[in-house]
Amino acid sequence: MTITNKITLVVAATLLLLCSVLATTEFVVNLAFLQQEMQLNANNTLQNLSLALVPILETGDLDKSELLFSSLSLQGSYIDQVTLQWAFEGDLQSWTYNTNSAQHVPEWFTAFGFLEPIWLTKTINNGWTDLATLSISVMPDHANLALWQLTTTFLYYAAFIIVIATLVVKLTLRRSLSPIVSITKQARRVAKLDFSGDLPKSKYRDLSLLTSAFSDMSHQLQSLFETLNEEINVLRTKYLFDEASGFPNRSFLIRQIDSWLSDGDCGVLMMINLKWLENIDPTQGTKSLNDCMRSLRKSFETILPLSNDALVARLGKSEIAILIPSVHEKQARALLSDIIRVINAEIIGNSMPTANGFTVGVAEKNPDDTVSSLLERANGALREAENAQRVFVFSKSENEHSQDEIDTKLKEAVSNKRFKFMVQPVFSTATKDIQHHEVYTKILIDKDFIPANKLMSDLSRLSLSTSFDRAVVDHMISVLNTDRHIGTLSVNLTSDSVKDREFIKWLTSSLTISKLKDRLHLEFAESIACNAHKECEVACRTFRKAGVRYGVDRFGQHLASVSYLRSLKPTFVKLDHSFMQYANDDSNHLLLKPMIKMASSLGIDVIASAVEYKQQLKRFSDTRITAYYGYISPPKPLDSLHKDSVKIA
Repeated sequence: MTITNKITLVVAATLLLLCSVLATTEFVVNLAFLQQEMQLNANNTLQNLSLALVPILETGDLDKSELLFSSLSLQGSYIDQVTLQWAFEGDLQSWTYNTNSAQHVPEWFTAFGFLEPIWLTKTINNGWTDLATLSISVMPDHANLALWQLTTTFLYYAAFIIVIATLVVKLTLRRSLSPIVSITKQARRVAKLDFSGDLPKSKYRDLSLLTSAFSDMSHQLQSLFETLNEEINVLRTKYLFDEASGFPNRSFLIRQIDSWLSDGDCGVLMMINLKWLENIDPTQGTKSLNDCMRSLRKSFETILPLSNDALVARLGKSEIAILIPSVHEKQARALLSDIIRVINAEIIGNSMPTANGFTVGVAEKNPDDTVSSLLERANGALREAENAQRVFVFSKSENEHSQDEIDTKLKEAVSNKRFKFMVQPVFSTATKDIQHHEVYTKILIDKDFIPANKLMSDLSRLSLSTSFDRAVVDHMISVLNTDRHIGTLSVNLTSDSVKDREFIKWLTSSLTISKLKDRLHLEFAESIACNAHKECEVACRTFRKAGVRYGVDRFGQHLASVSYLRSLKPTFVKLDHSFMQYANDDSNHLLLKPMIKMASSLGIDVIASAVEYKQQLKRFSDTRITAYYGYISPPKPLDSLHKDSVKIA
């Protein structure tokens, strides 16, 4: 929107508001006046009729009363109906006067009920005895018509004034701001991604700052364009997606499974053989194979839990895999029912039989699973389903504890704060100094300390995530307050905590009161930034306002747009470990480079994770990685930091 249009809009809105206030006032005044007039006319009409009827009632002549009311004109009195009940004979006479004035008023206007009908009754007597009961009803038709005419007339004049005033203001502003036209032309050139040369400086002192701002914007857009252009070139290679169907391919699936197994909790992998696709024949009126695949992709997007980072990948002509992290077998079976319904609907939509149309093999994650073992178990379940001619088969899991046992022990562990803390140093690539220590929490389940990241879905399902994070943060605050020689620590927050505004307020308040804003950093996974962006943005805004440093963990895990960085504005990002895992893959490097460039151009530090040896970093020497960590310096107990600080002292 241009400055001229914006100011014009403000003026028009102001006039509209003023006219609205005046219209409301006028409407209320007119309404009160018409209500009073209706009441006054009704009272006067009732009084006059009562006096006129006394002689007729004393004679008891029904014909005269009939003649009186039949010839009586009540057009100006709003009277709709008159009823006369004789006292002695008990005769009842009634007359109706229909004015048809309501047909000129819209029904929606009268439906508001601004004016209500009036019913009045009076007993007529001649001084010593009651002669009759006279009743009249006054309908608001005439009053509604008058109110409608007054209102529309005022609105017509108000609209005319607003339009004329707006045009005058717009023309005046356009003339006054004509020097900006030249700058606008230059801005349009920049908008077309033509970055050749800076914008000329304005000869108007008042506009010099604007010219400088446009020049800065040009440089920023140039940097952003280069980054986006590189991303586009990477996507053109299409090595991560199947071009025909839009599904991610096997390479993408392997990366996601590897990333999930290394730092994720429970979940399942489903292998699906869509055998019915082999019989697709577009010449017989059915959709093509790829059209069916695209249709299935859109259907899966509506049923799979986005918050769980569920992924559907195409592995072959008619084979797909579905990875659903953070679900147990019971939840997986419920999702499988939806998946089966979607596939059946697609089969039926192609007029093909559903019997033996597809088979599903499901493998639930085991604690010691690798990528190959999980894929092997899922494929084994698929083969078993095909051999037994069953729709699906679940591979047997090897969980040491039942779900009920884990729930009970997890609640007890969180309640009693049975945690063990490990820390891992993060080194600066320039100075090799320790920037901060990343904190890892383990939870005691039975006699084993299980990494908390393996229990995230259970903590969330049991509504323990926020309590867990509070306990961890409280402990870190206590440690840092106890030993001032311990350097900066960084803790990961769960998704539930990031989305909990009360927790975020408590967290920032605690760090402010304890004066640890510079010594305790906060992190959250990229999945939270992507799947709960609005809640995450609110939390980050609160952190920035309080001066708390925060970062995004698992950066690049989704291998998708990282535009969220511009709104969240984190202090640092930590690359997903898969980038180091596939460091020698050229396509991996092609993906990583624009992501790092995007973050660096926004002033965000980029930290590499899962570094095992220094030679790995040489592969990324042409990128702006500012720090690194991993098993090049393995995690150690949190207590060791206190011992090290004592030695230093």
